[in-house]
Amino acid sequence: MADAEGARRDPYDEAENKVRKNIRKVIVLQSQVLEELRSSGSNCTIESTSKGPELLKVCSGIESDIVELQKVIDAIKNKPEKYRISTKVVDARQSTINEFRSKIKGVRERNNAAQNKPSSSYGASLAQYQLKNQREILEQQDVQLNALNSSASNLHDNAMAINVELTNQNRMLMGVDESFDETQFRLHSLGKRMAIFLDTNNPSLLKLVIILSSIAMFLLLFIILF
Repeated sequence: MADAEGARRDPYDEAENKVRKNIRKVIVLQSQVLEELRSSGSNCTIESTSKGPELLKVCSGIESDIVELQKVIDAIKNKPEKYRISTKVVDARQSTINEFRSKIKGVRERNNAAQNKPSSSYGASLAQYQLKNQREILEQQDVQLNALNSSASNLHDNAMAINVELTNQNRMLMGVDESFDETQFRLHSLGKRMAIFLDTNNPSLLKLVIILSSIAMFLLLFIILF
């Protein structure tokens, strides 16, 4: 049973989320490293900055994870009947992997350029890079906010549907209450008429008469029908 569930489980999502998280981390780390390089002078290297070793380590980890992601996609392509994922989804995931490769390549190129670029022209380049990073972060936040908005909208629709259903149920219960009150009123009226007919106010006698009358009617119907 466990093996069957493992075969059906898609290993891509967890790996992709890990890479996305690390890419966001790399963007922040590189911004800090480049700022430190700019303020430290031309003799400073990425490895000598406070965040440089961590930046390079995370970059290497992302590259390894991208390789694993590609293996997952290749496995899905080779055995589509095992994972049952549509070609459209596989192509979209391949596009995501290519996007990851492009981003980590850009990080590597900026690292190399930062160490080889003269300090006089480096400030403007850093400002442009930071602005681009801010835009990417804002775009990711917009995607997350849109997803949250969609979830909130679905919850609102579900709440409205539940409210309509509860309103209908309340109306039905009110109708039952009204019918019950009307039935009680009719029984009470019948009791009064029987009391007048029998010239008695004894409730027990009235109940007995009603029960016997019901039994007599039932027996009469039984004789007629059978």
